[in-house]
Amino acid sequence: MTTPLTIYRNVAALTEVIADFKSQTAAAQARVSGLCGFDGFIDTFVRLQTPASMAEFGPKVAAAAGIAASYPAQHLGDKFGGNGPLFAAAMHDIHGGAIDVTYIGAMGADEVLPIYQEALGGKLTRLYTLAAPAHTTCLEFTDGKVMLCDMAACAQVTWERLLECVGSAELDAQLATASFISAVNWGKLPHAGTIWSQLAQRLSALGRAAKEVVFFMDLAEFETRPMADREDLLARLAPITRQCRTLLSFNLKEAWQMGEVFGADYHGRMEPEAVAELAGLLRSHIAVDRVIIHPNDGAACASASGTVYVAGPFCREPLISTGAGDNFGAGCLAAALRGLDDTAMLLAGNCASGHFVRSGRSATFPDMAALLDAWAAGTLAERL
Repeated sequence: MTTPLTIYRNVAALTEVIADFKSQTAAAQARVSGLCGFDGFIDTFVRLQTPASMAEFGPKVAAAAGIAASYPAQHLGDKFGGNGPLFAAAMHDIHGGAIDVTYIGAMGADEVLPIYQEALGGKLTRLYTLAAPAHTTCLEFTDGKVMLCDMAACAQVTWERLLECVGSAELDAQLATASFISAVNWGKLPHAGTIWSQLAQRLSALGRAAKEVVFFMDLAEFETRPMADREDLLARLAPITRQCRTLLSFNLKEAWQMGEVFGADYHGRMEPEAVAELAGLLRSHIAVDRVIIHPNDGAACASASGTVYVAGPFCREPLISTGAGDNFGAGCLAAALRGLDDTAMLLAGNCASGHFVRSGRSATFPDMAALLDAWAAGTLAERL
């Protein structure tokens, strides 16, 4: 049976959706708790000045092969990073602090490093470190970013290490009351699939009802993972979905790459119809409740209810792009925890990322409402 397809191409088409969204998110919500994991990076940010875009930078680098090249750049600083820490911090901020988040990840070899304590200690309820953080140099361009990653520590993030550091009894106590699990950056963590499976099995063993816990998954950049790893992950998703309400999120490049697993070539196709079609195709092959794809200017979701594409508040010159996808995912998860439908969930994700790239700050639901008002009025600025 064909499922319905709905495309909201611009903010004008979203008038009724926005009104409902503002009403639903203004209502008080009971305090929720959950676990986030499992990576950790120290990010060094560098803004390329000339050339400023990836489109210009690529040919210049290629032309300099075998010789040398030097380009002016601005060191913007170092900060805590990793998809998981950024996601967890965004969850705290979106809920205005009215949430209990436990973060488990790579934040120090033996103890949580000061950079993580300073950034997350005041926001998150508990921090457990499993390994030293990896390191990423983020080259920021006007049209994207290049991530240069030293990932040696990622292999130390294992299920056995998690049990050793958190403890079985403590983990069970947290899973017994958790409303959500967010598990991101499968692409960089070779043992993440085992951790995801074990958490779902643990929920079942604790007697948690099926579909009671929302399980958000983002594979992140996984092009270095061989096909056998991708197939292993896909096989793990069906049991996880039987236990949890699953959301599987991709950026557009990742969705194109996953499409290749099923013999579909969508590379270069960025129009809303193609993005929505790809979301539907992926969900027809992957055993999850919702497949989400988020390009820079909107997002699509495919579920049992059908497929929907929602335009977003595109920012031509982002203040920062690293973390935008994590804020998008946190917005989607926060909306799912409120029971919002696919369209409103995508709207929350788009607003969360749209606010972040303009301000460098994660949005609360009132921030999202204000952004929507400005977008609808045609007064949304490039900086907030």
